[in-house]
Amino acid sequence: MKIDPRVQLPDSIQTDGVRNSRKPGGQSQGASGTSATNSAAGEDTVNISSTHGDVQTLKAGLANVPEVRVGLVNALQQQVNDGRYTPSSEKIADAIITEQFSRAANA
Repeated sequence: MKIDPRVQLPDSIQTDGVRNSRKPGGQSQGASGTSATNSAAGEDTVNISSTHGDVQTLKAGLANVPEVRVGLVNALQQQVNDGRYTPSSEKIADAIITEQFSRAANA
């Protein structure tokens, strides 16, 4: 991989300084902590992904969200038991249609 110094990066990208910190055996580590390995052609390759950290943060947050909203389920169950639950046919039809459109869009 060759770096062209004439290529300008967008203003939104911040670059870290690069320093030579090669270790024996072809391993090097840049200033940002990403590792690079010499390829067969003698060029360095680097894999950088900030998405992994974002996914891990979202995954940890999702673990705190309950799968079943117990308060809502209990309130609806009480309405059904008391005979006070009267769902709107229009809202049910709208929800079915919306769900079908969502499934079709994701397919």
